Amino acid sequence: MNHSPVVASLSARDRKIAGVFFGVALLTYLATSAHHVLGGDSGEFATLAATGGVAHPPGYPLYVLLLRALRWIPASEPAHRASLISAITGATNCALLYRASRIWGASQIAGAIATVAFTFSPLGWKLSTCPEVFALNAMLALILVNLVAQVPEDPRAALHHGAALAFVAGLGLSNHHSIVLIAPIGICAWIQATRASKRPLVTLLASLVALTVGLLPYAYLVYAARTSDPAATWLWGETKTLGGLLAHFLRREYGTTQLGISNAKPEIVAQLVTFSKATFISLRGLPVLALVGFTIAWKRGPRTFSWRWFMLLTSVLLSGPLFLMRFNIPPRGIGEGIAERFYLLPWTLLLVACAHALDGLAIERLRRVRWFIPITLAIAFGVLSFDSVREHHRPTVALYVQNTLNFVEPNTILVGGGDHRFGGFLYARLALGQRKDVAFVHGTLMLSNWYPPQAEALVGRTLTRAENHSLSGGRLMGELISTGRPVYLTDWFVDDFRKTLPTYPVGPLMRVEQSHRSIPLPSQLYGVNDDIYSHFQLEPTPPSNADSWEGDIFRSYARPWKTLADAFQSSDPVRAETCRRRAAAFSP
Repeated sequence: MNHSPVVASLSARDRKIAGVFFGVALLTYLATSAHHVLGGDSGEFATLAATGGVAHPPGYPLYVLLLRALRWIPASEPAHRASLISAITGATNCALLYRASRIWGASQIAGAIATVAFTFSPLGWKLSTCPEVFALNAMLALILVNLVAQVPEDPRAALHHGAALAFVAGLGLSNHHSIVLIAPIGICAWIQATRASKRPLVTLLASLVALTVGLLPYAYLVYAARTSDPAATWLWGETKTLGGLLAHFLRREYGTTQLGISNAKPEIVAQLVTFSKATFISLRGLPVLALVGFTIAWKRGPRTFSWRWFMLLTSVLLSGPLFLMRFNIPPRGIGEGIAERFYLLPWTLLLVACAHALDGLAIERLRRVRWFIPITLAIAFGVLSFDSVREHHRPTVALYVQNTLNFVEPNTILVGGGDHRFGGFLYARLALGQRKDVAFVHGTLMLSNWYPPQAEALVGRTLTRAENHSLSGGRLMGELISTGRPVYLTDWFVDDFRKTLPTYPVGPLMRVEQSHRSIPLPSQLYGVNDDIYSHFQLEPTPPSNADSWEGDIFRSYARPWKTLADAFQSSDPVRAETCRRRAAAFSP
């Protein structure tokens, strides 16, 4: 089988087909875009869409600038606007994937099938309809894949082509670092362009300039840190100086090659099994079918294999299995949701190869019914994926934030962790301007050097600092209580203060008191929580996955009733059973 590209340029019909994919995907993604904050980094990015600022390392400046540049798009709220922007990039990916499949040698029908699998895959659909950086990351990768396949032979055009490759690479690094893992295909094409230009030194200098220009979005992180009001803008880290910017770029706070701030060792086998399972299920078995087609074609045709294809498959391995082997967050529960977002990049490259391999099944010969296949698959895949997208876009986090802000007292201090909680309350305060009197203190971020001053500005007093990467939870909670403001926990972020400072459940929170004498009786707590829950806006059914971001929120809703069921067990069994039933209503 000859794996060299066979299409020099797209025909008018190909451009129309790519346009159809863009239009269908855009309509689908716009109609199903999330209107509110979700779990993960959604709240942080939606906040930056409204106010600007600096995101968690490495800062994702290109994505943030895109959110800011398109803030004129009409939407119900900033989170919805960020989702619509993802929809535009996601739809562009569908057109680019079809284009890449054709340029790399696949037939129209094979390219269409691969594009349908991508468009209506649960992961591709979800990440194209919420505030996230991964759809833009895939778009820049696909632009590179398209450029790689068409290195011109004309010396002048080749020079420009090499600079274009470097420019897109710089933009890719300005959006998400994982794009460096597809360097093999980019470097291979750049070397070809340099040779074709016949002026290697000029091409090198032009490429360095283009790469630098592509990296210029990082200057925004310095600008935002120096000019933004910290009280009205989210600023992660210390990017005012070049040293601070470099540390942010290298993700030193996380560990440059680590996925999260954790000392856990990567679970290599679990990561590979989870990735393989997700690839087979989400892409509806297409990679396996493509492998069959590849095997058939390999036996029938000449066995040649170009360096370009070798580099493409190497990039798939680097950005997929080999990269996942470094993940230090177990692929279970919320950790699985964190890891799966990184699957989108290798899948986009894999589908280009799948499209070419599908031609081994001779689908192109089915002249009368061949276009019936991708149309039928689009309908079937869309139906199969819709429930997953709808579940992912549940308003659980947004409702949790609103329910909490509606019942807590003025000047409340919330203490906790979790990207979904912190991002949700950040979005409510900075992007929506709600309950600015309520301060959320992120317990884990108190371990850093840059965050404590921000927390101190929120609560109005000096707070304890971490020593040797350890934080005294008891001392921190005591300092917060000493402000005279109500203090609540959203989750158990540390345990060492629970022996000295009593807590009791109020709604989905835990009130922290200085003395056990302040704890209400169970009967009083029942009345308080019954009244609070009567005013909550709750979803009719709990999430299907108890270990998701949404499942974590529902466990918070169930907590007071479980606690009260234990408290009433010996004194009032009837009320204890009532509490158990109320807690069970929040379980999948």
